[in-house]
This record gives sequence, C-alpha cells and structure tokens, in this order.
Amino acid sequence: MDAPAPPPAGRQEAQVRVLDVVVAQLRLCVATLALAGTQEVWREGDLGGLVYFTNLSNLSFALVLVWAAVASLAGRGHPPAVLKAGVTLFLLITGLVSWLVLAPGAPGAPAVALGLTGGQIEHEVVPVAALLDFLLLDAHRRLRWRAVAWWVGALLLYCAVTTARGLLVPGAGYPYGFVDLGALGWGGLLRNVLAYGTAFAGLGALLVLADRRLPAGALVGTAGHPVALRQEAAGR
Repeated sequence: MDAPAPPPAGRQEAQVRVLDVVVAQLRLCVATLALAGTQEVWREGDLGGLVYFTNLSNLSFALVLVWAAVASLAGRGHPPAVLKAGVTLFLLITGLVSWLVLAPGAPGAPAVALGLTGGQIEHEVVPVAALLDFLLLDAHRRLRWRAVAWWVGALLLYCAVTTARGLLVPGAGYPYGFVDLGALGWGGLLRNVLAYGTAFAGLGALLVLADRRLPAGALVGTAGHPVALRQEAAGR
C-alpha cells in the first residue's frame, strides 16, 4: 500500500499556529502565577525584596516566559537558550534550597492565587513548572558547555552583591543565613559559596546534558521543528 500523503502545506501551517497559541497561553499562565507569587516586590513596591534569590529567579523567569510566549505567537525571536535554561536553573536551585535548607513557610500565610501562598508558588509550583517547560516546550541541542560558566558567574555575582550590601549598607543584613558574613566569617562564607557553586555547576551540567540528549524539536509544540524553523526563516 502507498504511504499516506502528507497534509497540505496550508493545513500543516494551521496546525503549527494552533500549537504555538496553546504553548503561548500555557506560558503566560505560568508567568502570571510567578508574578502573583512576587507581587510584594512589583505591586507593593518592596524593592528590598529583590535581594532575595527566590524573588529574582521568579521575576526573571516570568519575564523570560512572557518573551517566549510572544515569540511563539510571532513565530520567531525566541529567548537565547543560555538565558532560558539559566532562569530554569535558578528556579531549580530555589526549589532545592527551599526543600533542603530553609525553614517551612510561616503558618497562616495568606493565599495569593489558586489557594496557594506566595511561598508555595515561588518555592514549589514555579520551579516544577520551569523544569517541565524546559523539558517539554523548549527546542533543544542549543546549549554549549560554556553556559555552565555563565550561570556560575551569575551566582557569584549575586553572592558578591549581597555581601557588599551587608557590609556597606547600615542595617541591611543578609538575605539568607548561609551567606551571612557576620555569623559565618569569611572562611565560612567562602566554604558555603564553594559548596553551592559546585552544586550549581553540577545541576547546570545536568541541564546541558539533558538538552543534548533530548530531541532538537520540542516534545510539545513546534519550537525547533522543521515547519517552525521554515516559518522563522521566512519571517526574517
């Protein structure tokens, strides 16, 4: 028997558009949830909250996810792989540190969206959503090993800024106990930075390895697939 004929180009492009719209909607929903979890920063003007890695990672992810959603609708202009995977890594670290190191959230904290507290959204829901987005919706085989160095550099910059802030700004303090120079001393701080930096690099290497093992095209949606690539090339 003859093989079935492929769908006409017009129908194929229509299917691509439907998938792109679905992916964009999913991403905008997750971005909205991340913004709900960080509303004290952007809505109530608590800019001091930006010192917390949790808030930075969630806000960065929300912005990159909106960028990715718009790019899906436009058919081009997706965030660079090193940036998209980087904010995913930051959220994975956020979730793991919350689970392994930080104390549970305060009892009786108010729900901010879907019956969830801001802490639950930032530390549990969004990190899981970020990992699923990376695995299922992103195009792959785009990362290079040097991306790990960029990500570790971002962590070191964060540690340097929070240390300088605690030293130079009266009463500022430190966002987390494991970077509290006053309590740890320089030796303890450097040991913690080395330990977290090593874990950061290891998890980043796993992300790069996963990216290289996964199919080039997204498992859900059209990113990286031939039809989408042709559309992107035609739009340039």
